[in-house]
Amino acid sequence: MDWSEIVRKAALLAEKTGYVTFDQLNELMPSTRLEPEDIEAVLTALSDRGIWIAEE
Repeated sequence: MDWSEIVRKAALLAEKTGYVTFDQLNELMPSTRLEPEDIEAVLTALSDRGIWIAEE
């Protein structure tokens, strides 16, 4: 699956703070069943862009 749109939207959310929250990511992800590889791909892409993921 291509996660580039989710990563792009997350990057827009993180522009001011430098991070996104898990809640924000959950809202961006499709409600279909996700595989661990899919989640890892998104987290890696965010990390590569210097975007942190915060609890709150």
